[in-house]
This record gives sequence, C-alpha cells and structure tokens, in this order.
Amino acid sequence: MPKWDVIVVGGGIWGLSCAYACAKRGQSVAIFEAGKIGQGASGGVVGAMAPNVPESWNAMKLFQFKALDSAAVFWAEIDAKSGLSSGYGRIGRLVPIVNKRDRILSQERSQNAKDLWQGLYKWDTLENHPMLPEKTTPFGVSYDTLSARLLPANAVASLARACALIGVEIFENHLVDRVDTDLVTGAWGQEQSSAIIVASGAHGFGLLDEHLGCVTGSGIKGQAALLECDLGAAPQIFANGVYVIPQLGGVTSVGATSETEWDNPYAVDEKLDAVIEAARVLLPDLRDAPVLKRWAGLRPKARRRYPMLGPVPGLKGVFSAMGAYTIGFGVAHSVGEVLADFAGGGSFALPKNFTVEWHMA
Repeated sequence: MPKWDVIVVGGGIWGLSCAYACAKRGQSVAIFEAGKIGQGASGGVVGAMAPNVPESWNAMKLFQFKALDSAAVFWAEIDAKSGLSSGYGRIGRLVPIVNKRDRILSQERSQNAKDLWQGLYKWDTLENHPMLPEKTTPFGVSYDTLSARLLPANAVASLARACALIGVEIFENHLVDRVDTDLVTGAWGQEQSSAIIVASGAHGFGLLDEHLGCVTGSGIKGQAALLECDLGAAPQIFANGVYVIPQLGGVTSVGATSETEWDNPYAVDEKLDAVIEAARVLLPDLRDAPVLKRWAGLRPKARRRYPMLGPVPGLKGVFSAMGAYTIGFGVAHSVGEVLADFAGGGSFALPKNFTVEWHMA
C-alpha cells in the first residue's frame, strides 16, 4: 500500500510549490530530491519575477499575470509560516529605451496595461530615471510596477520549512532514475503512489523521454553573480539581456547568461565576467561593488520553451511540472496549484502551449 498520496520528484521551487499545494489540500506528500533541496537552478542568485509585455494578450500571458499578481500573498503566507524571509518584494522594473520604435511600443504598452493589468499596475514611459545614466536611456525608460523579486536560496529555504511544517516528508540524496505508473525507482529502492509529479529540473526530462519517445527538453546553462551593494527597494533593471536586481540584505543580483554549449555546466568563466561588467556600466553604483558569489547551473527548458505541465500521456497518474526556465519563480505557486488539481483527480484549463500534448505535437 502506498505510503503517500503524492510523490514529488525534485525539491526545487516548482517541486516544493507542488508539494505545499497538495499538502494544504490534505494529501500526504513526499519529496524525493537527488541532492540537497534547491541545489539546482532554484539555488541560483537572480530571482527575477517579471511580466510579459501587455500586448497580444492570450491565455499564457493571463496565467502569468495572475501568478505575479498573487505572488505577494503567497510569499507572505510562506514566510509567516516558516519564520524565514524569502526576500520577496514587488519593486518594479526599469528598461532603458534605446530607439524611437521601442519608445512608441512602450507608449502603446502604457495604454494597454491600464486594461490588461486590470488597473492594478502601471507600465509608464518616462523621460529618464535617477538610477540610470542619461547615455543609457536616449529615448527614455519603461517602468512597470508589476515586476517583483526574491532571493532564490532564501525563498527555497522558506518554502521547504513551510512544507515540512504542514507534514511534507523530504528525502534528500534520493535520486529517482525511473518513473512509471504508480512507481518511482532509484538506487535507494522504490516507492509507490497513485499520483507522481515530476518536477526535477533538467534531470527530469530524461525521466520522461523514454516514455514519450522524444527529447522533451534540455538544460540551458546560466551564470550569475551576487554583489555587495545595498540599493534598498529600488527597481530592478533589465537591459541588453542583463538583469540588475536589488535584494534584501545589502546585496544585488546580476545575471544571467543563456548558453547551449559548455564544457562544464557548473563552472563560472569569462562569460560571467562580461555580464558583471555590463551591469557595472549600466548602473555606476555597482562599479566598485565586490563580488560575493558566482553561480553557474542548468535551467530546465522544455522542447518548445514554455512550461510543460499536466498529465503525461501513457503514464496514468504521472504529471509533469517541467520547464521553469526563465519564468520559474514568478509562476511557481500557480504551477503548484495546477498540479495539485491534477494530483487530486481534478483538472485545470491550462493555456494550450503549457500542456504536455502541445509540446509533443
């Protein structure tokens, strides 16, 4: 007889979110983590939670908007329960405008946001901003008030403790190397459950590949850094693929690379040096800031980029929570609720391009 109603494979931000949502609904839950909780991409240092642009609105963008909108309540609940700080804060985001066309688009988005963001948040087109040198904003600055941030390692620690406090059992150093209907297997043995959620980052794609007959996704290497610089609750900045994110505790996150080729996925190199230098040019306050931590790891990208969620065809009771990639922290708690619906025998009307079937087409 199964020991748990739900087994979650993977103890990153999505796995923990799924476990928490299931346990809150009264299900008994176990997490099987290959190493230490949050040791993969969820243990990075960036933690950006930024929206899609308010235009060409669709179900995917609405899903993300609702997740970002509700994130403040979720993380307040988690931190209150755990007694720890996730570092969550809705600090907004600045994006330098570098040409006339982008300024026109920003002005259009300012109008769109009034409706699409339901009057709750703004997308403003500013002439400048005191954080940014004028030379970096020749056509102004886009500023949205929806974007937020958290500090990944802190958020994982807070959520893991909250899970444990509501009865989730966590097994570290339990690598799952095969998933079947009602069964997970590893060198440590095997366990049964009628609901299995695969949320194990880049490794998890291999668990699904053999059942679905294709490569379901891959890891994209990212490199990022944590600098000693106290910017308080100033807005995060995004320019030319580089994020600068003020964090709690007098530190600032800088990242990240997106690499499809590498010799060592966990080694930092000159590509990170280039990102740090670009951040220093973008924000002069960082010029002499010491680098406290350098990080490299693999972010899980599904075969068609978007999250891959829901029932896995041919595997009754097995569900995918894969493909966090660039939006993982922003939608994590909503992904948890969706997977809890499925694991509890219900359903959820997912955006079409979030489903496993869409990815396999």
